[in-house]
Amino acid sequence: MKHSTLTALAAASMAVCATARAHHPTLPTVEVVESRLTANSGLGLDEENGTGSRLGLTARDTPASVSSMSSADMAERVLVRAQDAAVRMPGVSEAPSPGNGGTSLSARGFSGHNSVAQMVDGTRLVVAVGTITYPFSTWPLESVQVLRGPASVLYGDGAIGAAVNYVTRQPRFDRFEGEAYASAGSWDTVRGGVGVRGPVNDMVAYSLYADAQKSNGYRADSGYQRQNISGAVAVRPNRDLKVTLLVVAGHNDDARYFGTPLRNGKLDDSLKRLSFNVDDALVKYNDRVWRVKVDYQAAAGVRVRNESYYMTSKRHWRNAESYTLDPTGTLINRDSYLEILHDQQQVGNRLDVTLDGQVAGLKNRFVAGVEWNRTRLFLTNNSPYTGSSVIDPYNFVPGTFAGAIPSRTLPLRRAELESTAVFAENVLDLAPHWKLVAGLRRDRMALDNHELRTGVRAAKDYTPVTGRAGLVWNLDPAVSLYAQYGTATDPLSGALALPNGSPSFDLTRGKQLEFGAKGGIAALRGEWSAAVYKIEKNNLLSRDPDNPTVALQIGQQSSTGIELAFAAEPVRGWTIDANLAALRARYDDFNEVVGGVPISRAGNTPTGVPERTANIWTGYRFVPGWQAAIGARYVGERQANTANTANLPAYTAIDASLAWTASPKLGLTLSVKNLADRDYALSGSAGVRWLLADPRSVQLTARTTF
Repeated sequence: MKHSTLTALAAASMAVCATARAHHPTLPTVEVVESRLTANSGLGLDEENGTGSRLGLTARDTPASVSSMSSADMAERVLVRAQDAAVRMPGVSEAPSPGNGGTSLSARGFSGHNSVAQMVDGTRLVVAVGTITYPFSTWPLESVQVLRGPASVLYGDGAIGAAVNYVTRQPRFDRFEGEAYASAGSWDTVRGGVGVRGPVNDMVAYSLYADAQKSNGYRADSGYQRQNISGAVAVRPNRDLKVTLLVVAGHNDDARYFGTPLRNGKLDDSLKRLSFNVDDALVKYNDRVWRVKVDYQAAAGVRVRNESYYMTSKRHWRNAESYTLDPTGTLINRDSYLEILHDQQQVGNRLDVTLDGQVAGLKNRFVAGVEWNRTRLFLTNNSPYTGSSVIDPYNFVPGTFAGAIPSRTLPLRRAELESTAVFAENVLDLAPHWKLVAGLRRDRMALDNHELRTGVRAAKDYTPVTGRAGLVWNLDPAVSLYAQYGTATDPLSGALALPNGSPSFDLTRGKQLEFGAKGGIAALRGEWSAAVYKIEKNNLLSRDPDNPTVALQIGQQSSTGIELAFAAEPVRGWTIDANLAALRARYDDFNEVVGGVPISRAGNTPTGVPERTANIWTGYRFVPGWQAAIGARYVGERQANTANTANLPAYTAIDASLAWTASPKLGLTLSVKNLADRDYALSGSAGVRWLLADPRSVQLTARTTF
């Protein structure tokens, strides 16, 4: 797949579809009427949300903030990247860079892969050194679900801010589905995908989704090529047992854009569309996932589930990553010539048993299980990252990576993390309108780190215990109130890295208290939710105020906030989905060394955290077959350093679309991203360089079903 092209992938996928279609003759048309209360709602209060709990609870009965976005809604908004759906939900924003795979997120005052967990079908993607590179496409996804707040009791270490779950499309036994899309737009961007799923017979069903993307980018180093495939076969020998084999693969030749240098801390219009990387720069990711899932109804009220999986990720960066204007302001100094390779493997198994029954005459559901995984990382790089060059940005000669005489690329370290966890959750119906939900998890994590250049070997064991307890009161059929207390842990650095190279430090610890309400408004075909919370995270590394050469785990940061969401169809054909989040995030106790002197950052806002975010999307079917839609996403100011002396400005990005249903099986959508053509920073370093978002782009997409 590494050398696949868009044409080859499309041809192969269409051949599969033709074969599948031949075995499924045309059936009578069946009209399907959507039954959920609200169109385009990210709330789905009466739908089961498997990300918020393993107990099969609906969003309304989960004592936590949960949101979701379906594949239909992602298609309507023309969202291409998986993370694009997550950042449309309350309080979630992005903090991407090529070094973190372009996938890092921020939620509830905590930022990065070590605080916002990401999963595929509930299986956690272990963070090695701050990077996750899959999934990157929405095409194979059924939905994207987000649980905000501490999620360690469900997903383990590294989930104090939120957990994002990418739910893939599964085989169907009830009917055949076939669909495809093709699009073209700005910067010679083309995309296409094909998907089929359905039954082979009463015992076997399948799904296969493939897509590819290619773009020249709005600057020379912004081009990319991506291919993605997701397939599954489900075997159901009887009504009680189902075994599913899933294979997922993605190849991404990603953009080599590492940011635009600032002039005196401000963006220079003459530089914002230029490239600065070397000619042979590369950013490549190859990810593979194999999974086997077993779902067995062993007896009345007894369900057994097991999932075994094996994942591999190979990544390669080779770039000049730092650009600053020289004192004359006419030339650019390039340094940080980095070449880094990751060879990462993750193998694991999760088994759980669910019991439906009664306790003291009260309805009760209990799930308990054990989870094991082992992740290995072989890291190669050219540290200490020497090499430099000077370029004229207006008469650009890119040069080559080797031409700057960087350090040699050599193996750096091997690391292995083996984790075993036992977990349990329970929901008890205390009374007709009251539910008590509780969970507990104990992990044992053994990290073995071998520095290959020095021969130093170090090991560390962690044994965190996390839990949560929540109470839900269904005030009436339309409104529920809840309260929850939960705990979580985060690593000080990547899960497969020892902080400061020392095994003496422990995990950070977090706790949250949350109150919320959820309800429906039948007159508006609407739903709403509101939540207030306070999170404290301690055991941060901080400098000893009496001895700045010593790092101690004495730091603390916290956040307090409110999140509101509303979705409705006030008038038939007019839908609206909106959310707002406001928080106060602060370092409570944190010192860092500046010029050999410890400086307190207490009272400052953590880096990369917006304290205000908002989203709105509204669509109107103004005549039969036509819909116009427009949306806006607001992200507040983010601090670029712990001293809070530089920031990334707030921005509002506006998207719009015009969709035409040409026939029951064909639809066309003209979409415009960044309608106002705003220049804004997605991330960046303090007053030196910004990673800019794409300027305005136009895309025409055709979708068909067959």
